[in-house]
Amino acid sequence: MTAWMTGRTPADGAPVGLVDVEAAGGVDLGRLERALELRAERVGLGRYAVRGGAQEHWVDLATAGHPRCDCGDHLWREAVCKHILAALLREGDARVLAAVGRLMARLREGTAARAPVVADAPAPRRAA
Repeated sequence: MTAWMTGRTPADGAPVGLVDVEAAGGVDLGRLERALELRAERVGLGRYAVRGGAQEHWVDLATAGHPRCDCGDHLWREAVCKHILAALLREGDARVLAAVGRLMARLREGTAARAPVVADAPAPRRAA
């Protein structure tokens, strides 16, 4: 089990959202772009049916620090998948919403969002 799934709070005691996105490596902009194409429907407290892809997937955000999705990306790679991101967007998670702004800026620049870059990584320096 990875650190982002343990539910532990940081040493400084700062509050942590349902999913510690930063501990998972930040929001992957490629997954976020794909998440924007999905519809997350709340079917219970912290539980979502996510539709819009090839298959319907089920996401559980109810257990703090331990999000679950039945897709292979999450199960085998222990990654914050596009389905979890879609559910977090539905919940209005501030970190994921902020990453949408970074994704849009990247798309305006013409940079491929599907490149494996995370939203919390420092921006590359541009030549003057």
